[in-house]
This record gives sequence, C-alpha cells and structure tokens, in this order.
Amino acid sequence: MELVVAPIAELRPQITRLFEEAVAAALQRSTVGRAGGAFSCGLSGGSTALIFLGALREASVDWSQITLYWADERAVPPDHPDSNFGLAERLLISPLGGRAPQSVRMPADQPDLQQAAAQYDRALPGVLDLIILGVGDDGHVCSLFPNHPGLAVRDTRVTAIEDSPKPPPRRLTLTMPYVIASRRVWIVALGARKRMVLQQAVSRQTITTPVDIVTSQAKAVTVFTDEAIRSK
Repeated sequence: MELVVAPIAELRPQITRLFEEAVAAALQRSTVGRAGGAFSCGLSGGSTALIFLGALREASVDWSQITLYWADERAVPPDHPDSNFGLAERLLISPLGGRAPQSVRMPADQPDLQQAAAQYDRALPGVLDLIILGVGDDGHVCSLFPNHPGLAVRDTRVTAIEDSPKPPPRRLTLTMPYVIASRRVWIVALGARKRMVLQQAVSRQTITTPVDIVTSQAKAVTVFTDEAIRSK
C-alpha cells in the first residue's frame, strides 16, 4: 500500500501525475484501439470527487482510450444535484469537450433497481484498471455501509440498495468482490473527520469497516489524504 500525505493543493498534481502514469502503463500492455477503450476507470462521488475530478481533468492522457464507470449512484436522474454522474459530467466530462472519454452511466434512475443492477453488471469490464473511492466518516465506500446486507453480496458485481442508512435510501453500488479485484484502488480521504477511520484502515490491525476490507484485501492500494496518518 502506498500512502500519499500532503495538503490538498499538493495532492491534486500528484493525483494528476499518477493518473497519467497508470494510463500509460495500461496502454502499454493493452491493445490500443480495442472496443471500449484500453483503460477502465471507476469513479465515486461525494466531497472528495471535487478534488480528484479536477485533478483528472488536468491529466495529459489520450481520453479516447479511457472508459469511465461508476462505483455507485443514487436513484436520481443524471441532472439531479445528488447524481454522481452529474458531478463528473460538470467537473470532468463536459469541460473536456471533444476529448471527453466514453462513459457508462449507472442507470439508477430506472424504477426497477434490480433490473438496473443486472443491466450495469453486463456493461462492466472483467476487471477495472483503476477505481477511485471516497470514504465516509463511518468507513463506508461506494454505497457499501458497515453491517449492511449489501456488503455481503458475493454473487454479482452490482447490487441494488433499497435501504441505505444514508439518504437517499435507494442506490446502485458495485459489490465488494468486484471493487477489491480492481488492478489499482485509490482512496481519497480528506479532512479531520476521516482521520480516525482512515488511520485504522491504513494500519490494517482490525477489519471492522468496508474501507478496512479494501485496504487489507485489494491488490494495489494508494491512499491520498491531507491528514497526518502513518502506515504500520
């Protein structure tokens, strides 16, 4: 696990640089120009997305070879203020204009969330090259909350959440097995309120929250934070 600790102003260019390096490495080992793009990137929402989406926008990469997916989505239309896709559209996709990457939106605004989950499952690649996650104060990632039944789903890559402990209650989310199978996992956790849960996750001494599972089981994890924490 790699730990990147710096003020927010310094984290942004580091995220940009590491994204450029990750894309370049993936393109070298992939068939450039294959259908769907050669680099798959999963995005989350929340307050940390305000930081990393802007950092990705500054990256000097061939966006035509990148496809964006989503880690989770609220059951709202894509133009709703709470939409994770809508946030990425405003801060990343639309500003890139004609250079914008392909994007595969989670259809969480469909009435039948079970059907929407199955539809998105079919659209996902076998493994994401990179997934960028935020962290809640309770240690949740995506819409996988501590002690919630959704955290235990193992037989699908996307699941519907009808009773999220954090509003809104209805959501779609990637499941934990698919998240930790990603080739790279980036966790962006900013602010003093995230310090304790992040310190526990980085130390990997106990596993009690979803972010603990990610840091202990994912293949290659990089944690970006502006808080003074230490790895074990």
